[in-house]
Amino acid sequence: MKKKLLTIGALALLAGTVVQAQTFIFNKNSAWNYKDLDQAQPDGWKTKTYDISSWPVGNGPLGYGDPVTTTIHNGATGLLTAYFAKDFTVDLSTLSDHMELGIMRDDGIVVYLNGEEVVRDNMPAGAITFNTLSSTIIDGAAESTYNIFSIPKSKFVNGVNRISIELHNRSAGSSDLRIDAYLKTIPATTACNGTHISCFTSIVPTAQTNKLIIPAEHKYQLILKEGDNYTEGGGLVGGQNDFTAYVAKTGSSTNGYLSVNHETNPGGVTMAEINYNASTKLWQLTKSRAVSFSAPSLVQTIRNCSGGITPWGTVVTAEESVTSNDVNNDGHKDYGWFVEIDPATAQVISKNPDGSKGKLWQMGIMNHENVVINNAGTIAYYGEDGGTHMVYKYVMDTPNDLSSGNLYVLKLDQGLTTAGDPVGTTATWIQVPNKDAADQNNTSQLAYSLGGTKFNGVEDVDISPLDGKIYFTAKGLDRVYRLQDNGATASQVETFAGGASTSYSFNTSQGMMSEAWGDGNDNLTFDELGNLWVLQDGGKNYIWVIAPDHTQANPKVRLFASMPAGSEPTGLTFTPDHKFGFFSIQHPDSTISTDVDATGNTIDYRGKSATIVVALKANLGTDSTLGTIENNVTENTISIAPNPTSGIVKINSAKGLKDISVTAYSMDGKIVYTKKFNGLNKVLDLDFTSQLNASRTLILNIEAEGGFQKTVKLLKK
Repeated sequence: MKKKLLTIGALALLAGTVVQAQTFIFNKNSAWNYKDLDQAQPDGWKTKTYDISSWPVGNGPLGYGDPVTTTIHNGATGLLTAYFAKDFTVDLSTLSDHMELGIMRDDGIVVYLNGEEVVRDNMPAGAITFNTLSSTIIDGAAESTYNIFSIPKSKFVNGVNRISIELHNRSAGSSDLRIDAYLKTIPATTACNGTHISCFTSIVPTAQTNKLIIPAEHKYQLILKEGDNYTEGGGLVGGQNDFTAYVAKTGSSTNGYLSVNHETNPGGVTMAEINYNASTKLWQLTKSRAVSFSAPSLVQTIRNCSGGITPWGTVVTAEESVTSNDVNNDGHKDYGWFVEIDPATAQVISKNPDGSKGKLWQMGIMNHENVVINNAGTIAYYGEDGGTHMVYKYVMDTPNDLSSGNLYVLKLDQGLTTAGDPVGTTATWIQVPNKDAADQNNTSQLAYSLGGTKFNGVEDVDISPLDGKIYFTAKGLDRVYRLQDNGATASQVETFAGGASTSYSFNTSQGMMSEAWGDGNDNLTFDELGNLWVLQDGGKNYIWVIAPDHTQANPKVRLFASMPAGSEPTGLTFTPDHKFGFFSIQHPDSTISTDVDATGNTIDYRGKSATIVVALKANLGTDSTLGTIENNVTENTISIAPNPTSGIVKINSAKGLKDISVTAYSMDGKIVYTKKFNGLNKVLDLDFTSQLNASRTLILNIEAEGGFQKTVKLLKK
């Protein structure tokens, strides 16, 4: 396959952003005036005219008890509140519509710009005094995180401005207090006019809610769920839906097989046939059945976790559990192997030497999680989620034949740091014996004894379509790694993304926000543009999208989805044209809500694993479906009138929505209005006169607690 090379500018446009340098008004570690006496300041201290010339000056971070550049309060503990101020000059014409303020704070802050409060974080509501304590204690990795806040350009004045910050401790006995900050422009964004599935605005960071949350540009449709009746062979669709594979029929993006693993004991695989109706813009399931693992030579399967799709059109399913039993006395332990399936027949096609159905013995026994195979059909890469937690390479003796080959384990030449980052950039592939049953039954222990590097929960491995580098996750180390495979060795070994305490900033419908990467890196999937989609089993169970030109020093990460309460996303797979992505929602709570999908019908997968397809709205469902959705979700219906309007708009919510956020975008994608209305609201009166005078059309994005979201085009009368 020829690699498609795109410029960074083209990739950014597809992602919905314009590449533009950011300008720092002031950076981290800059100088601040500060007041660290155990006393309150007069109310006017926060204004621009207050005289701070006698205050001490020091570079950030400032504080005590943790690593700082400037120690305040003589290093003594017990300071309840410290005060900081900085003057800076701006030219309003050079500012972005919103400015990004990043603050590392331990514990709570109130921020004023030219005397007006613009940020309150980790502090209670109401009046704040010198003795007011922060709401919670900040400790661990959060002490070093720069939290991102958005300040409208309208809050600044041309010329000299003053930012003033109150830093509040959690208790008088606290051993530390620390602050640092920066202020910079936010790159301009443009309305997402691409047709690629990776074209979206990040969702707002959130704890898991009672519904699936995906970007406003996308819809989803339920394909199948746990407990559905099979159309052939009897029985019901299993639970714990995991690896999800779309296998095209003759290369089709609208007609194919959908294979879904069931991470249960005993395990199983559902094989469905699906096709896309171009008229309704909906997917149809035409056939479903269970893959048969009943042959005595197979001894069933167990915990079919992840797997892979081969270039020759078969599916490999992976057993995550290992047992020492050998009930059929064939010399192989029963569980802990790969099995190859023909999706057309829903039958196992891997064979034993005697022709009976078998498992892929030479690929080794371990807590298998996944497998990816290069386009040439010559090399497979996979990882172990448990046991000795290592990364493997399998070089096939014959292309497109997984039954025989040589096995290798990855050894980092200089190992890992205690935090989990590679010490060096080189590695070696060490051959692991795999030709007789005794060795095959002991793969991971052999690999470890030969010096294989132990990671922690290697949940997935994938290959970049742009440069062919190998990417893999280590769930227990909260990281995604990558390397260049050079044959017997590997180079350019590095942490590509992650670290539980690492925070990434991205643009949302409510402006720039940041979110900690968290833990639980699970499935990896590349689209053909080189975007890496990362599904997390842990933390907040997000789906992230990482741009191909991302680095840890210059991060380019967006937030695609949040799973319903109790669930995790599993097994994302794309159609060949990358218009549709299929993934599963594993083990949602029984307390989640029903929902309405792209069909316009109410769907109910409460307490049941489900498999869905997601796409841009233009590709899934019709405009009439949108009306059906709004009519069905009576508890969340809203009206916006008049439209067209001269400027005054009334937003009515029949039963009320809680914590409504309204953001207005001009047609060139710039945020021209944003406001949050706390509490329960049934009616909002908004005035967009000035915005409509400047731009005769606005895009309103309305969000509320519980995952509610509505986008409306507002026209000037």
